[in-house]
Amino acid sequence: MAGARNPAVQAEPRGIGSAGARNPLAREVKLLGSLLGQVIVEQGGMELLELVERVRRRTIGIRRAGGSRERRRLTRDLASLEPANAELLARSFTLYFQLINLAEERHRVRTLRRRERAAPGGIIEGSIADALLAGPTSPAAALHLRKLVARLRISPVLTAHPTEARRRTVLVALRRLAALLERLDDPRLTPFEDTDVRRRLREEITLLWLTTAIRDQPPTPLDEVRSAMVFFDETLFGVVPRIYRQVDAALDGLMLAPSAEAGPHAPPTDVAASDAGRTGTRPPRVPAFLRWGSWIGGDRDGNPFVTAEITAQTLQIHADHVLRGYERVAERLMQTIAVSERTAPPPEDVRTMLRAARAQLPDTGRMLQRRFPLEPYRQALGYTAERLRRTRARLTESRDDQRGGYDSPSELASEIAVLQRGLAASKGGRVAWGQLQEFAWQIDTFGFHFASLEVRQHAAVHRAALAALSAGSSRDEPLAVGGVTPAEVLAVFRAVRDLQARFAEEAAHRYVVSFTVSERDVLDVIELADLALERRPGAAEPLPLDFVPLFETLDALRDAGAIFDSLLRDAGYVRHLEARGRRQEVMLGYSDSNKESGFLAAAWALYKAQAALVEVAHSHGVELTLFHGRGGAIGRGGGPTNRAILAQAPGSVDGRLKVTEQGEVIAAHYANPQIAQRQLEQQLNAVFRASTQEHDQAVGAAAARWTPVIEELAATARQTYRALVWDDAAFEPFFRAATPIGELAELNLGSRPAARDHSSADPPPLDSIRAIPWVFAWSQSRASLPGWYGLGSAIAAFNRERNVAESELPEMYREWPFFASVMDNAELILARTDMGVARSYARLAPDRDSARRIWRQIEAEFELSVSGLLAVTGRTGLLDSTPIIQRSIELRNPYVDSLSELQVQTLARLRALSPDDPAREELLRIVQLTVSGVAAGLQSTG
Repeated sequence: MAGARNPAVQAEPRGIGSAGARNPLAREVKLLGSLLGQVIVEQGGMELLELVERVRRRTIGIRRAGGSRERRRLTRDLASLEPANAELLARSFTLYFQLINLAEERHRVRTLRRRERAAPGGIIEGSIADALLAGPTSPAAALHLRKLVARLRISPVLTAHPTEARRRTVLVALRRLAALLERLDDPRLTPFEDTDVRRRLREEITLLWLTTAIRDQPPTPLDEVRSAMVFFDETLFGVVPRIYRQVDAALDGLMLAPSAEAGPHAPPTDVAASDAGRTGTRPPRVPAFLRWGSWIGGDRDGNPFVTAEITAQTLQIHADHVLRGYERVAERLMQTIAVSERTAPPPEDVRTMLRAARAQLPDTGRMLQRRFPLEPYRQALGYTAERLRRTRARLTESRDDQRGGYDSPSELASEIAVLQRGLAASKGGRVAWGQLQEFAWQIDTFGFHFASLEVRQHAAVHRAALAALSAGSSRDEPLAVGGVTPAEVLAVFRAVRDLQARFAEEAAHRYVVSFTVSERDVLDVIELADLALERRPGAAEPLPLDFVPLFETLDALRDAGAIFDSLLRDAGYVRHLEARGRRQEVMLGYSDSNKESGFLAAAWALYKAQAALVEVAHSHGVELTLFHGRGGAIGRGGGPTNRAILAQAPGSVDGRLKVTEQGEVIAAHYANPQIAQRQLEQQLNAVFRASTQEHDQAVGAAAARWTPVIEELAATARQTYRALVWDDAAFEPFFRAATPIGELAELNLGSRPAARDHSSADPPPLDSIRAIPWVFAWSQSRASLPGWYGLGSAIAAFNRERNVAESELPEMYREWPFFASVMDNAELILARTDMGVARSYARLAPDRDSARRIWRQIEAEFELSVSGLLAVTGRTGLLDSTPIIQRSIELRNPYVDSLSELQVQTLARLRALSPDDPAREELLRIVQLTVSGVAAGLQSTG
């Protein structure tokens, strides 16, 4: 937002991460900054723009000179602002970051497309083709990859974790802006069209300025469901077929490799099949391996607002969106596939299908015969569209009078397959395996439910419900934990049974048991299910449910293998597992173990749990899928997904990946279709690479060599972390004063309370605060403590016992993907940490002596962590190996600093007021705006 010759907010002269005005990112940043500046002047006057510029210049001056004088001036200026002007200032910087994030997102897409065009064969690092074609070229390796594709299963799971600081209205408005910027890139625009697009950009930015950026009240669970469906409508529905096409195209390259059975010197055996794939005349080899899951509307752990009724309504919303999507596809294909029976007579099975549809829907049949008398495929797709409408009415409006719809997704898929076979038999293979195949893939992927809705509940709630039922207590009396009644606990199982009958078993069949600490926690759920469904314990008919233990605490992670082994030795559970195909999911929680023991100890505990669970599953002959509950922030298991996959324990991937997509990560990964495609490509790339014998052997050898070292590091890091966070009585008051944790609870980010037991003391004790607000609060204070604290002491203590020059840690970093991933994630969060700004938050603590002591510990550990990490990586500065990210952080920091300093000053004023002071509401709104802006600036929440 630099000063300019006209009333406009400008970006830094060279733009974020750019080298000059010719850079498209720099041009776009400059344009958006200029347009925002015009809106600021229109809405708040030149005085507001001058205030924005003055604050911006001061923060840049502090960054460049590090002078305390400039910081005092900034503090004085911000402290003297009237609340109305402070709110306008916060809104200006927050909107600026939203626009700049949009420009950077678009630049990332441009860069990916440029790299792909320039790469030989269009194969870029991290792509699907890179994994399938750039690895080992032996016939055995090619055969392994072909078999792997046949059994792939990738399952992203959407969750409503309250870390998305933007309203759905704002997200949708930003997508409109993105479409306008895309239009502005079109070199064919006439002068009038160019002017008109710029006018629309001003209109959308003005709308964003006039839109309330923060929620006035918490979203309901169904609000969260509807927000998630935006990403299905705008992105996922269309991206899925493109992913399958990419895998199929890469398989064509593998088909050129000789088969293993033919021997190593055999010539290419399937050139014709490969050519047929490229020209579209053969059916694809790729099954629909993507399966979305969702906790939104199903996760009731700590959220009493998610009831059995909410869960039922959730799937109705899912079905409405999916079936409308299918209707649009069927109608489009009806207009497109105008194949005449004169040129391509349909085979008998197509004619039989048409006769059956005509008898079932005679009115529709007469209309279609009149419109398309000699076009059987258009008629067939017209019936498909009408049957889908009737299916939607039955499933979403509970209209049982709507006969003629589909009973199941498989019935719809079978009809599409009949049309494909008919076209292929009539020399229309390209039509059969073109858009119709993409429709078939969508049906196989999404069914009638979009995502498999998963239920989650705390193990303590199950124990309490069973105890109450055994004691003969009222089923309508709320339990001492969880805030729910035994009746509601039982109602969930009946709701799932009814949803399966209505939508198909795939729509809802997993029950996640959070905070599992023994096999009994899983068996309790089976007992409750038997009670709810009035089944005799051990009944011959299996429960149509899969029970997923979730290990979250450090002790539970350490015991995960033993608990899993005990569960698989229980005769009743083994019978259940046999009925479910001897397939078992186990979930690992990344957040609570971090909050409990620090990031390094938690990361190592998670790795060991993976290895132990894999070993137990192999010994019992069970197919194991590990479900990773990773958050967006480093302090909750975040970081690049592909690196995390490659860093997992040997044998823990094996063609299967299931991972949560939480809160703001959903928008980051799936708001833009090109970025969504790249995200899925990178996941697939890593799954392919991590599912080879060579990878497992290399990772296993590294783990065996370095386990004693990481054990020592993790133990020291945990001891250091716990000494501060859990053993120092002064820490909790410091945390509450030096972060906006109390104010975050009033931010209306999600439907779930910030503490696990919100009926407890106010404020809730530290151990009841959820990991999400814990990490979010530290991120806002710019200290980001959960992502690095303890690392420096661990490295220093390790090196003290050895000659530092002969430390094995650099070699360990180069050799072991797990340790490299941990260090790289720590480097990123350390680079985003700012001790200067965090010190301003620390000064909010009223107990100056304790705060000074604790702050000195944090600051000293930060310095140790930076120096120790650089010694391990061999770099001279943080993020030297990723200069684009490094430059982006450097250029963003002054703007984020402005919001952070404003937040500090507003927190001080807010906390000085009595709880019933009417001025609190205005000041709290400013804090909430700054929270949203800092999150946008850092591109991180919780």
